[in-house]
Amino acid sequence: MASRHSEEDLSCPICGKIFQQPVVLFCRHRFCKPCLESSWSGGGTCECPLCLQPSSCGELMVNATLEKTCDSFLMERRKNNPFACKEHGETLTLFCLEDLQPTCVACKSSNGHKGHRLYSLDEASQDCKAELKSALKPLQEKLKAFKKVKLTYDQTAEHIKIQAEHTERQIREEFEALYQFLRDEEAAKLSELKQEETQKKQTIMEKIGEMENEITVLSNTILNAEKEMSAQDIPFLQNYKDTIKRTWRIPQDPEMLSGSLVDVAKHLGSLKFNIWEKMKNIIQYTPVTLDPNTAASCFQLSQDLTALQCCTQAFKLPDNPERFDVSAELLGSEGFCSGKYSWDVEVKNNTYWVIGVASESVKRKGKNILTPAQGFWTIRLRNGEYKACSAPWSPLSMTRKPEVVRVVLDMDRCKVRFFDPRERTPLFTFTDIVTPRALPYFCSACKDHPLRVLPASVSVTVRSEWFTE
Repeated sequence: MASRHSEEDLSCPICGKIFQQPVVLFCRHRFCKPCLESSWSGGGTCECPLCLQPSSCGELMVNATLEKTCDSFLMERRKNNPFACKEHGETLTLFCLEDLQPTCVACKSSNGHKGHRLYSLDEASQDCKAELKSALKPLQEKLKAFKKVKLTYDQTAEHIKIQAEHTERQIREEFEALYQFLRDEEAAKLSELKQEETQKKQTIMEKIGEMENEITVLSNTILNAEKEMSAQDIPFLQNYKDTIKRTWRIPQDPEMLSGSLVDVAKHLGSLKFNIWEKMKNIIQYTPVTLDPNTAASCFQLSQDLTALQCCTQAFKLPDNPERFDVSAELLGSEGFCSGKYSWDVEVKNNTYWVIGVASESVKRKGKNILTPAQGFWTIRLRNGEYKACSAPWSPLSMTRKPEVVRVVLDMDRCKVRFFDPRERTPLFTFTDIVTPRALPYFCSACKDHPLRVLPASVSVTVRSEWFTE
């Protein structure tokens, strides 16, 4: 077995490697057949390289038993030594540039690596490590990018949870206000119905009492008269005067009281519509809702998403693609592709603001240049100067400082106008709105006063259709 032999016992004295095609001479010395043939190829006498005892080329028969022992030894060594050549069992000392694999010295002369470039492991290790280091740089950069995006996703997941909880709470509060309004209206309607029922039942009961009194009087008169009529002539005639007088009192005919029933139509007629119309007193409609997912981290928005306040602190928000990350900017939640729209923005006391419309495609990361060429059609107040962000900037046409600015967007005519609602002439007009979709735009760096989108008036109208034959 291979385990009974040492490496020295199975090594060729000529090449120093484990025997390949081992042969045993008469002197009992053992060699690799290729090594021995190579040493005898000079044309001299065939003699043992160790003891110089003459031999014969005809004696070079491969010893099958020894060869098997060597193969077993090499197999065992390959199994136990991870750094040994799988083919030859030799220690790996070279590196093949073509196969990019470590090799042993024996591999150098094998057909598998014939013509391949081989060099030392130390040099190969240094070169390969340098090459791998260069190859790792873009992967390391990608890893950083993925970790950064994952962190943003983690923050986004947490923000989604907070958003959902906050929004759910607000929805419940809004619906509770509606429920309470409906409960109050229900109670008022039921109370009104109960009051009418009580009043009309009381009136009817009074009438029933009057009828019962009249019935009693008439019944007694009739009974007394019939009783007198059954008496003898003299007593009948003696009481006749009083009896006949009682029959002279004839009450008026009884009549049903008009309007005695509950006015069901009044209580049920267009009930839902009437309640809906009364809701105008507790609800408001704002034509533009601010989009918190686009707001820079310096903004604090009102719960109803109609007012924005620039703060000194930066809030922890996910850096999602829709969000502005440098300037104090945000967009409205709804974009417009066609039609005409208007909204009023309260700018009173705010010392730094920009309002108008922006293309949906404007960049959200980095600093923006607010010009029509970049997709912005806006006016602004800065350092006490009111200007339109045109190219070049233009002063606004105004007679006094506006407290409210009305934005009128006409997508069909590619136009946006800005008004002071107190004035009839526009502050400025852009006539080159070229974008598939425009969104309301807001910017404010004033930390003392907010910008606020004002509610629009709400009306309920009933339209009657007339048909003629």
